[in-house]
Amino acid sequence: MTVKRNRIATMVTDPTRNFLTSFMVGTLLFGIVADGISNLFWDLFKRWGTQLPLPIAYTWFRAGMTATMVLLILALIYGTNFSHWLRKWLSWLPFVSTLPMQATIKPLDRTYTGLIVSMSPKPDSPAERVIRHHWNNGQKPHLQHCWVICTDKSLPYAQEMVKALTHDGITQTVEIHYGQYDLGGDDPADSPMSLWVADERMDDPKHIQQLVDRIYLDAEAKGVDETEVIADYTGATKGMTAGILLACLAPERQLQYISQIQFPQIMAVHVSYRLKRID
Repeated sequence: MTVKRNRIATMVTDPTRNFLTSFMVGTLLFGIVADGISNLFWDLFKRWGTQLPLPIAYTWFRAGMTATMVLLILALIYGTNFSHWLRKWLSWLPFVSTLPMQATIKPLDRTYTGLIVSMSPKPDSPAERVIRHHWNNGQKPHLQHCWVICTDKSLPYAQEMVKALTHDGITQTVEIHYGQYDLGGDDPADSPMSLWVADERMDDPKHIQQLVDRIYLDAEAKGVDETEVIADYTGATKGMTAGILLACLAPERQLQYISQIQFPQIMAVHVSYRLKRID
């Protein structure tokens, strides 16, 4: 993966880089194009309306059409996976990809509805610590869904962790997904995948990236937006960490880790850029 800076996108979207280009293209050109499409659209409807007897005035008809289109667009965005699909495919276009910016790290100051963790093969795993943090002692807002990525070695410790969380009543309000928990895909033809990772795949960043992407799809199916899910890579191997980071490059996907310098402070990693793949 390589960071590629798109100069044209910079000039158009960032007035501080080149105000004249941003104004001419972003304001004038796009405005003219939008007005032209709008006028063409309504002219066609007006011609069609004059040929058919309408029970209401054209002005009211236009207002009704506008309201209907707004409702349809909102339903498409918030009621379907269209926005996720559109971001996925548009991110590969060179003139759409955004600019790489600086990532900032600061103490985590909130809790999330969804949490992705990697289970360490040892007692007192960092996973349990961050789960308890986002559980927030049961006070709202608190964690509702947690996806625990396990390997052969760490699965027994995950089972013990869930027992401890159950003993403390945490699983009454938090669903812990781990082990052979099935993760579906966008396409029925997608290969089956679960939260259990075989030893030979745990250092494969591509596999972990696909796994985390599946988790975000599962979260969306449960009604949890990706902005409300945070991924913790504290207990992950180097290969797992790389895969988690690759899956969370989009600014909408949040990252965290437990600081070794200010232990046990949880640090939030805010990424304000996208990386574009260069093959």
